[in-house]
Amino acid sequence: MTRRTITVDLPGGGDQTTEFAYDGECPVDPSFLRIEHAETTVELQIGAETFFDAFTRFAQYDRWAPDVQGSAHWLTVEEGGVGSRFIAYDKPGTTHLAHYGEVVDVERPTHFEWRAPFSEWQRAYLGTELECEEMDQETTSVTETLYFDVREEHLPVLAGFTSTASLQEERIETFLETRLRGLDALLKEDDIPDDERSFLFTEERTVATDWAGRISGGEWVRVLYADGEVDFDAPADEVFNAFSRFARYADWTRDIHVGCEWLDVKEGGVGSRFLIWEKPGDRHVMHYGVVTECERNRRFTWRAPFAEWGKVFLGTSLRLTPRADGETTAYHVLYVDLPVEYLPVFGGFGTLPGFDIEFETFHIYEEADGFQRLMENDEFTEEDTSYLFDEDDQIAHDWPMQEGRPWPDRALTLEPDRTISYEELLVELSEVFADALPSPKFTREYRDLKRLWTHADQEGEE
Repeated sequence: MTRRTITVDLPGGGDQTTEFAYDGECPVDPSFLRIEHAETTVELQIGAETFFDAFTRFAQYDRWAPDVQGSAHWLTVEEGGVGSRFIAYDKPGTTHLAHYGEVVDVERPTHFEWRAPFSEWQRAYLGTELECEEMDQETTSVTETLYFDVREEHLPVLAGFTSTASLQEERIETFLETRLRGLDALLKEDDIPDDERSFLFTEERTVATDWAGRISGGEWVRVLYADGEVDFDAPADEVFNAFSRFARYADWTRDIHVGCEWLDVKEGGVGSRFLIWEKPGDRHVMHYGVVTECERNRRFTWRAPFAEWGKVFLGTSLRLTPRADGETTAYHVLYVDLPVEYLPVFGGFGTLPGFDIEFETFHIYEEADGFQRLMENDEFTEEDTSYLFDEDDQIAHDWPMQEGRPWPDRALTLEPDRTISYEELLVELSEVFADALPSPKFTREYRDLKRLWTHADQEGEE
């Protein structure tokens, strides 16, 4: 194992030093380095095969370590395991991580490895390796290693991510140990059904019916989540051209916007693709967006799989109205397209700091204000205010890890079955919950019965 120290100059002065342990070239792609970030070893009182089979199928994944781990869903399963694909959600710190993972090595019951585009910054891969060594029939030494595969020139950027509180080595080591011991406890308590404890990779099969891991084929709903109307002191063509380019995107609001990169541009706009990085609240999010509507000087809409929960789409739509005085009125809306059965889950996302409706509404006006200042101060260049979509243009020279995270065709073609406001969503959810919960009459009767039972138990003890 080789160790390497990197010092990065910080924007505010000073520097930051990070030490990496790397194991030479990535075995999958020699143009990447394999960086071993965190490792933990635990000794478990359980047979290696029993633990290995439950771990490699992510059995009851959301129960291993509920405070730091979400759910896992298989998309496809391959015989032998290699090439099987899944989605897993984790929260080791304050950051949500969504992994579009692929199994890269399986040697039952000793070795299991997967990797995925790093959801925080998809120019690196993240993955884990599990090594099981059976000490005797009832004792197994288990080692799990979390690694990154990254190109050498991107090591300083990776250093910035791994030094954050959510991804520091000590926190990730604790995260790894917590989940290993959590699964061990479930197995010891015999709290996992037998059909979830067997070896998963016995035959090829498609588990999910679509890219998001959905089983049903129900209706899709568009929720108009947050919106705002503002006036810009500029003609519609200048506003449209600068906005649809995401020109100087980071300067619209530096507190949240990080940057935008175009991947390819299509004549007329529709189908053009890009990456946007933002940091709402305390979370990094990266959206792989595609332009779905582009009516020059009138309307611009994009949509992307939601970075924090890839089972739904998120996007924004801008509608411009030229005014007689030469200025422009803009209506900007943030919307979400999701299957109807996920409405209750999205209701939970609506309470997250950095994604609640008050925050997002304020953000729409905040970024509009920043955009307006750039206009007023003539800080947009001539290129920034020129029309982008005259012809096809392949802008990016590489493709940041897209093979692990499918870009669904429906990002471009999906038409929601109905559209509702966020207020209507809350009403609909209240009706769902009211039907699901016991009636007030039952609750009162149950409370009275419980009081009687408690009183009877106390009399019996006396």
